[in-house]
Amino acid sequence: MSEDLNASSAAGIKELSPTVVGIQSTAIFLLMVSSLICNALVGFVLARKPELLSHSSSKLLMNLTASSFIFSLIVLPFVFASSVRQDWLFGKAWCQTSGFLTVLLSATSLAMVMFLSIDRYHCIVNPLTYATRMSPARTNFFILFSWLACLFLASLPLVGWGKYGYEHAKFSCTVIWSDTISEGYTKLYSVVTLFVPLLVMIVTYYYILKAARRQARVGQIAVLPATNVGPRTNRNSITSNTSAFSGSKALRTTFLVLGMVIFCWGPYVIEIILESERVLVRYEIQTTFVMVSHSSALLYPVIYGFHIRAIRRSIKRLVASNLRCGNNFVRPSSETGFVVSPQAMFRNRSASEGSVNSFDMAWSPRRESESLWTLPAIKEEIENQPTNRTHSTEVTDLEVFNLPGSCV
Repeated sequence: MSEDLNASSAAGIKELSPTVVGIQSTAIFLLMVSSLICNALVGFVLARKPELLSHSSSKLLMNLTASSFIFSLIVLPFVFASSVRQDWLFGKAWCQTSGFLTVLLSATSLAMVMFLSIDRYHCIVNPLTYATRMSPARTNFFILFSWLACLFLASLPLVGWGKYGYEHAKFSCTVIWSDTISEGYTKLYSVVTLFVPLLVMIVTYYYILKAARRQARVGQIAVLPATNVGPRTNRNSITSNTSAFSGSKALRTTFLVLGMVIFCWGPYVIEIILESERVLVRYEIQTTFVMVSHSSALLYPVIYGFHIRAIRRSIKRLVASNLRCGNNFVRPSSETGFVVSPQAMFRNRSASEGSVNSFDMAWSPRRESESLWTLPAIKEEIENQPTNRTHSTEVTDLEVFNLPGSCV
């Protein structure tokens, strides 16, 4: 490693035992792999479902997932390598790039969490005007503004306000918070990335809590029965009832997110502020706090993505179908249970003309991957059967019809 990078962290170097290095490196590796898998699953489901991305909350979640995935893919592998070797081995240019990406992606993730809280606020407190308050144009503006503002914030150390370098206690390249040139930048970073989003989330969740308590005082709301919902039913009243009915689930989610942000980023931001004030922070504390902050890349998809029923069901179907794909195969026609001539199939639309191994096989629905054709009569009766679809009452959930992961 170059001399200037060594000088930036020489004061904080501490020799660690091989056992401590092994535990530390294993934890980072598991965090990196878990974060990649979880973010990839959530992003894949969102990308495969246009009906999910049509909602503002899903667009924000997609950007949150993308920033966390990029951080896990590009930044964390070099953090893992530096943890193993206890040194930076990738040159000054990539150190500057890694520090830039760390600030950009972490700040963008927190900005998306802030706008998601605003989205939940309007969805629960103002359900009748939610479509206008969080319109597609306004949501796209929020997303673009977040990326540009965080890009500007991450570029400041590259032009002289702040300084990127290798921090040995954090085993990564980031802002040298203890440097005098970074003192003012540390305050700006703390305010923009944590204090402003945290203040917005506290205010929005406070009003969500008030709405939930007001609903509890009024009593259990009445959901319109399915038989009473006709073409003349007021759609706004249904939307309002559905949103209010699902407030308790959204409330639990908001408290999880609020606690996660405080737990992951509160200690780290306090620690870097102390560093900028020349307060000596123990090596172990710096290492622990930076690892906790990195764990947010895993907690975002778990709390936001897996907490949404539609995404959770899609992921279950995706994993289950992939596990079954290895055992599914198309048998040749000589081994199939159906031997039906095309003339008989179209002349008599029933299963009586064919040779069927059992009636259960004839009436059970079959996937296209299991047989290349289906008897018309059986197909018609299956298609005409009414499907029992229970409408979800979660404000973050959407009805999913064609779930991904089927074997083709």
